[in-house]
Amino acid sequence: MQQRARIARLPEEVVGKIAAGEVVESPAAALKELLENSIDAGATAVTVETREGGITYLRVTDNGHGITAEDVRMAFERHATSKIRSAEDLFAVQSLGFRGEALASIAAVAKVTLTTRARQEDRGVRVRYEGGVMQDIRDAASPEGTAIIVEDLFFNTPARLKFLKKPATEGARVADMVSRILLCRPDISFRLVQNYKQVYHSPGDGKLLSAMYAVYGREAAAQLVPVAATDGGVRVSGLVGVGPVARGNRAHQSFFINGRFVRSPLLTQALEAACRERVVNGQFPLCALHIILPAGLVDVNVHPNKLEVRFSDEALVAQAVSCAVADALCQGPGLGGALRRASAAPPSPPVSQASPPQDAPSAPALPPESPETGAMPPRFADVVQSFFAGLEAPPLRVRETARSLPGQAQPPAFASHSPQAAPIRAQQPVAAAGPVSVPFRVIGVVFQTYILVECGDELLLIDQHAAHERMLYERLTRSLADGTGSQQLLTPLVVRVTPAERDRLNAYMDEVLATGFDLDFFDDETVRIRAVPVILGEAEAGGLFTALLDQLGTLRVLATAQKRREAIVQMACKRAVKGGDALDGQEIATLLAQMRDSDAPPTCPHGRPLVVVIPKRELEKRFKRIV
Repeated sequence: MQQRARIARLPEEVVGKIAAGEVVESPAAALKELLENSIDAGATAVTVETREGGITYLRVTDNGHGITAEDVRMAFERHATSKIRSAEDLFAVQSLGFRGEALASIAAVAKVTLTTRARQEDRGVRVRYEGGVMQDIRDAASPEGTAIIVEDLFFNTPARLKFLKKPATEGARVADMVSRILLCRPDISFRLVQNYKQVYHSPGDGKLLSAMYAVYGREAAAQLVPVAATDGGVRVSGLVGVGPVARGNRAHQSFFINGRFVRSPLLTQALEAACRERVVNGQFPLCALHIILPAGLVDVNVHPNKLEVRFSDEALVAQAVSCAVADALCQGPGLGGALRRASAAPPSPPVSQASPPQDAPSAPALPPESPETGAMPPRFADVVQSFFAGLEAPPLRVRETARSLPGQAQPPAFASHSPQAAPIRAQQPVAAAGPVSVPFRVIGVVFQTYILVECGDELLLIDQHAAHERMLYERLTRSLADGTGSQQLLTPLVVRVTPAERDRLNAYMDEVLATGFDLDFFDDETVRIRAVPVILGEAEAGGLFTALLDQLGTLRVLATAQKRREAIVQMACKRAVKGGDALDGQEIATLLAQMRDSDAPPTCPHGRPLVVVIPKRELEKRFKRIV
């Protein structure tokens, strides 16, 4: 029997590396600790410089109050801090840092050079640590503030270095962390330079909108909704983006508790509950929300990275966030907000009917009531019945979209379905090859989602979104296969991307190009799109392109062919009409014609059924007409 080892105290070097593993797991984690120290030092301007994703070089320079020469050595000791003095202070922490582990943990696994000068001193001091051991300390010329350089992170822990991602990915994480801190403190000017190129530069004017502009650009910032409310002692303020600025994942949601960036499923659920009716399925609101609450209601001492928090009254915090966002959205985007803004705006001058603007083609509308006869536009049933009149109509099923007959136009897609677009006209009837074998009769639409069709002795319920999604998917897949899947844009579309999105695009460029996009990088922050998939309109291509990037980032384990399919599925889903969209008779007729001429599986690309069939016999059994 093997003798058990005796309990012994670990060497200080090993203890330091274990502690470093809790605080410093990546360049972004190290940067977070350094930025929090700069903020606690009262800095008003902070510059971050990185190379190779921060793995080989990371520098943070600030103009804070600096460190005195007599405290420089102590700053690198574990659990040495100026921010708390007793256990009671943990329950009322006002500073971002308070554990006294950041510098010691970083110095234990990297080569660190710190140069600093306190405001009351006439010269600075420079100290160098390597693997947790001080190598040199001397006087040095320095402006007020602190500059710390971290080189060769994890040089003495090769096992941990092996688990770092490639430099581009680590650089994207660093940029994401800077963006969070930037949004947390809009009163501080932050500048990020990666591989000698500037990524972010915020003005530090104290306005959250300016900070959002620095991160997400002008177009997104212009569509954000301000939030400001107080409920039960909890104050919520910030900006929320829904509708066209909603994103394909939750990576663009930022929450700040008492000036500290945190990750909280509770806050995410509260936000999305308030935005549920303003974002489509599969998308998530963008936000930067600051929550101020009494220190006794929140515990930040949960994890060494201080990203997790606990609330003593979760229901109160969730209600405050949800109500604040919901109230703001009622005054912002949407029908109610639009009507309120319209009522406050001066009336627009009338446009002459004789000379419409040359650059704004008029959209055809349904024929108005004739003043002579009082005749109304064709009724819904008349439109559908005239469409199916004379057709050789087999039972409604799905088979491959037939190629256009000579002289016959391809049925128009639903791509232009919008209140401003011209209504979609039904396909011209095809000459019947024989008598109608099975009559169709469109009964109507229930819940603005399900189309009811009587077909022989069966009642068909068709999900309009699932059916249109399948038709778009088949159309794009077929066009990509025969080389007609892209449509060139007259003017290239420029889309702003974050560093994380740029890294993701580089990783999935083949999949994106395979879906019909033609693009390249205009610079480090923007992508130039020259062609888009045929099912997309130029107006929506930018938003759907960004959503596509977000979606691809969640498919790392799939094979390339599967990723391409998922990308096509997502575009079809985003472009398809939704449940709740009101379709007129002509649009319904077009959709049914496309379904009739399709050989695709009777499910949407996600696997949900397109059609539910209720036989007449089943109805008669339910009404007890038969047994």
